[in-house]
Amino acid sequence: MGVRKSAATGMLVALVVQLCRVDASGAEVCHFTGASDYDGHVAVTTDVAAADSITRVDVAGTFEATTMFWLHIRYLIEEVSTWRNGELETVAVNSRYLVGDHIVRQQWDYFDRGADGLQAHRVQGKTFADFRRDHPGFAQHWDPATFGQAWLNDYHLASPKRRTDLDLKDLPPPSGLRSPLAMAFYWVRWLPRGNQDVPVFLPGFKSERLLHLKIEAASSSDGTVLRAPLRYSAFSETPVSIATARTSPDGHLLQLAFEVHGSRGSGRGLILQDGCDGTPMAPPKQRQ
Repeated sequence: MGVRKSAATGMLVALVVQLCRVDASGAEVCHFTGASDYDGHVAVTTDVAAADSITRVDVAGTFEATTMFWLHIRYLIEEVSTWRNGELETVAVNSRYLVGDHIVRQQWDYFDRGADGLQAHRVQGKTFADFRRDHPGFAQHWDPATFGQAWLNDYHLASPKRRTDLDLKDLPPPSGLRSPLAMAFYWVRWLPRGNQDVPVFLPGFKSERLLHLKIEAASSSDGTVLRAPLRYSAFSETPVSIATARTSPDGHLLQLAFEVHGSRGSGRGLILQDGCDGTPMAPPKQRQ
């Protein structure tokens, strides 16, 4: 237990040092809203900061919808990633799934780059009583109302479990590896124009942790439209699921559109930018 807690403390200190360096430079904050099938509503906030060789991307989103059985579902997810010279160093994910007021699942994952790839840690609980008993120093983050509040500073207090079954063990991790929300709301804005093959790490998945996106980009005076088929075992081969992004000439993300087809049905959604504060934060190594 002492070794595990020491390792967790060490990774937290490293992360806090990185974040403090980044925060000193200021940030760009953007807001997005959208709609989907099944009376779905989406709200996303992105907070990006960059300084020296470090970039931090914090994406927090909520999704609410009503299923065909009139069940109200709510999915909350926050992804905080740090990058050094454009390469993924850490990614932390807080995901929560509720049906009505019933908590189905809540978990807090942290992945950091080590000698064996991306190494995983997890905190989770089925009930508040179990969570408070197992993670007393982290229990204040259980209530879904706390979603979006800072939690990484307290993560080491939870004594997170080392989860080798969630590791990405590619050695080394693929160059240009992205995490899903950072890819969708940040890196897509700064991809070199032309066709791209981008590996995306799916944090928390127990199998098939990599998704390879073959992105086609078409530029015009109005900006760039990027289109990628989503080929993954959970999606049907025909029709093909598609993701489309549109960015402005000055590097703002204007909209994201999704069309997903699977064995359990299909769904479509459109997310639009509502506004941004601050200058678009390009990766430090891309600045002139």
